[in-house]
Amino acid sequence: MDGKDDSGSAQVGRSAAPAAGTVAQDALDASAARIALIFRVAWSALTPALAYPQAIAAGGVDAWQHAAVASTVVWGASYAWFLRHGRLVPWVAVADSLLFCAYLALAPWILPAAAVGDPTTWVVGGASVAIFVASWSLAPVWTILLAVAESAAFLVGVVAAGKPLIGSHDNQAAIFVLQGFLAVAVMRLIRGGARRADATLDHVARARAELTVERSRLHSRRQFERNLHDTVLSTLTVVARGTLADRPDLVRARCGRDLALLDRLDLDRLDAAPETSGLFASIGWEAGCRAMSVRLSLPGEEPRLPPDVVEAIAGAVRESLSNVERHAGVNDAELTGTAVDGGVRIVISDHGKGFDPTATTADQTGVRRSIVERMAAVGGRARIDSAVGRGTEVTLSWRSPDGPGPAVPARRRPEPDEAAVAAGYRAGMAWALVVIALVWHLYCGSLLLASRDAYQPLWLEVAAWLTILAVVVGVAVRGPTKPLPVAGMIGAQLLVLAAAAGGLAAIDGSDQVVLWINWIPGDIGWPLALVALHRPITEYLGWSALVVALCVGAVLAQMGPDAQAIGRIVTALLCALVLQLAAVVAYGLVRRNGALAEAGVQEAARISDSRQSLAAVARDRQRWQRELGASLRPLVRALAHGALDPADHEVRARCAIEASRLRAMLSELTEAGEHSVWRRDMVSSFSGAAADRSATLEARIAPDFGEVPEPVRAELVAVVLAILRLTSPGEAVVTLSGCTEDASATVLLPVASERSAVKAAMWTLLNRVRAAIPGTVSTDVEEPGSSSFWVEVRWVS
Repeated sequence: MDGKDDSGSAQVGRSAAPAAGTVAQDALDASAARIALIFRVAWSALTPALAYPQAIAAGGVDAWQHAAVASTVVWGASYAWFLRHGRLVPWVAVADSLLFCAYLALAPWILPAAAVGDPTTWVVGGASVAIFVASWSLAPVWTILLAVAESAAFLVGVVAAGKPLIGSHDNQAAIFVLQGFLAVAVMRLIRGGARRADATLDHVARARAELTVERSRLHSRRQFERNLHDTVLSTLTVVARGTLADRPDLVRARCGRDLALLDRLDLDRLDAAPETSGLFASIGWEAGCRAMSVRLSLPGEEPRLPPDVVEAIAGAVRESLSNVERHAGVNDAELTGTAVDGGVRIVISDHGKGFDPTATTADQTGVRRSIVERMAAVGGRARIDSAVGRGTEVTLSWRSPDGPGPAVPARRRPEPDEAAVAAGYRAGMAWALVVIALVWHLYCGSLLLASRDAYQPLWLEVAAWLTILAVVVGVAVRGPTKPLPVAGMIGAQLLVLAAAAGGLAAIDGSDQVVLWINWIPGDIGWPLALVALHRPITEYLGWSALVVALCVGAVLAQMGPDAQAIGRIVTALLCALVLQLAAVVAYGLVRRNGALAEAGVQEAARISDSRQSLAAVARDRQRWQRELGASLRPLVRALAHGALDPADHEVRARCAIEASRLRAMLSELTEAGEHSVWRRDMVSSFSGAAADRSATLEARIAPDFGEVPEPVRAELVAVVLAILRLTSPGEAVVTLSGCTEDASATVLLPVASERSAVKAAMWTLLNRVRAAIPGTVSTDVEEPGSSSFWVEVRWVS
């Protein structure tokens, strides 16, 4: 048994809140209470049906017999009341055993005289049930002591009735002790399985906690990357475009803030939460450091919000204003804040050129990642209303889950603990039944050897015993937790019944079939129970009915229609079958919750894989963040301290290159969790080519572009670089995508002068690339406006 039992304490029922590390053992105790209830109530209900026919056949029922039967029925009802809370009560188990000790000792007064010492009486069956019930509730030593007490009480009753002990009744006394030791062995196996189940649960719980830590760290890094996108990337972009060329004060202010963020690239501080001021103060700072005018309308008193919510809303506002600054084409915006019940609502609007929200690509992560996902991460919402030519309105809202308003029911996540809390001791229960069947069968073998003269022919009885042994051993070798195929199960059950029929036929003498030498009724149910463990209980009941019919048929064949003999054999069968049926029901109770051991191991493996994956992503993020800090921090620090002029052409070109590299890295980390060196280097070369012409670059390079064959990819990159060297100042957009069988490269670039010469140079480049790339290559040059060209190269293998 578990630790509490080994110490000798009789504690089984615990408080409603399970202690840490005892989930499976608590579930086992709940199942044990139900099983004990089934044992005792079932036998109490059977007692009148077993006692009265036997007493009537012996000559009548006296007052003491009525009192004993009635008290047993009343005790069964009382037992159910004591267990009404679904917990075992140790003292009730002790009282149960002592009650049947009294019945055994008073057998001469409550049983017919001929039935005293008979193992087929209701008193002996009820005492056997009491031993098994006690094993669920009590420590091993107390279970054994109660079994010995029942054995002694049985012998007292036999002596009081004036019957001999040796050779006739000592076998039943020994059976009580054997049942006690078997019950203890069973409970050790089952509780050992429960401890293993708890160990599995504890392991999974620790793994879950470690996974939560890993996810939290990765979440911190992703939040950090959102902040990089909204601050450093935004600042570098507007400096590269010259938007703040005449506002060095704003550049210094914004770079000072960005430098504080970059300082957190030190790995010891990366996961620390950033310091946040009030929401409205943060919004006011963001609005004040823009090159455009932002009209603010905020309440005088802001709501009390959690720090992570303040940071999320402030970041979403920052990205919204940056989008207006970069893309709207207007010099003003409007921001309105409203305190709502339990939360806040912020609206940022402009009357700029707008965009189609459904047409954004995976590379354009600002709206999705820095606004929508950021708000969703803290339980808020972001709505983007925009259309081409009609401006944009961004609505950010957050409401406390505890505040007024319609409650959204939380989805309950299924826990593998609930679905499989008993499977860890399921194997223990199955092996316990194997032990019972094997020990009981070996005991029956000792009876067979001690009564060799009672069997004719002896070889048939021995063959029957060996056949049943082979079935039990076969189930054990295969593994009792593995269900047999239907054909194998039926074959094994028929084999057991055939062996039982042979054993009954070999019993010599008509009166022997109802004596203790007939080991079949007490033994045959255990192998049938083993074979039927994984089948519906009704199937086992059907096979048990066949066993009853077989034994009754043997009595009829040897003794004729002897009602007393039939009653005795049926009572003996019920004494055995009620325990076997209860064992099958017990296994069903613990099997019902499925596969803790398997689920626990599988979950631990999944968690381990997830942790390894997260650790790999975290290591990759750490690497590129260190590289990023080495190149970005000196540039941002120099701008923050006024050492670099944001109007200088070379400074703007340098900002454009760093912005392009940072944008590509953040996009790749968002989609794939890792960045590719070849993509980073490609973006750097494109940004450098554009910066040489005083242009900024937005590079959209799909991850699958790396699958394009190297010769084709090299030619496409070369032609893009050559085209970028023809651009005019402004913003260029490069898009690369493809796979092993096709690829495309498009460039949208500003061209302000010498348009015909630029167009001719483009066609020269495209003709060259058509000749250099094997396969089918198509090219196109279009003029979507008076100040830009659109160039496309498409390759198909």
